Amino acid sequence: MLLFFTATLYAQNANNDIAKGNEAYRKGDYDEAVKNYQTALKKDASNTTARFNLANALQKQDHINEANKNYDKVIETVNLNSMKAESNYNKALAFIKGKDLLSAINSFKASLKENPNDDETRENLQKALNELNQQQKNQPQSNKQQQNPKQQKQPPLSKQMMQQKFNELRNQENQLQQKLQNKNNTTQPEKDW
Repeated sequence: MLLFFTATLYAQNANNDIAKGNEAYRKGDYDEAVKNYQTALKKDASNTTARFNLANALQKQDHINEANKNYDKVIETVNLNSMKAESNYNKALAFIKGKDLLSAINSFKASLKENPNDDETRENLQKALNELNQQQKNQPQSNKQQQNPKQQKQPPLSKQMMQQKFNELRNQENQLQQKLQNKNNTTQPEKDW
């Protein structure tokens, strides 16, 4: 009985710290928000809400690597697809902020695997792909010649190739949705009384 009360008390205290962190976050006081979320995690290290919010506050402070580590911990531990999708989406935004388009693209794809109906993620993925393509086109010719042949990356994607890859991703997404619908629509045999 005492153990249950203690566990409940810790959970309430952690939730109080999360609430304080949320209030500080809304006010734009990200330092205070980080402190409150970290305090909540000291009380309950498995609290994914505190960890997710901590990652968001760290991202606002431009602590991209630390934010991404916390997003990864949320993705590893949470069972909700929506929370995984949000974590991957925010992780992608952090990568974009850090100018790492390839990692951002991979995180957007991971987010779409968890939530294939998210149009905003799909649009941001397309923007990231377009920006990567544009960067590859703008890369000076001299830099390409100086690269060792073993280190050369894939040639820039043409608009047609990007569209093809986008269509392939959409087809995979549709197939996944159909599988999920078929799985949910399995009919049970009628009872034979």
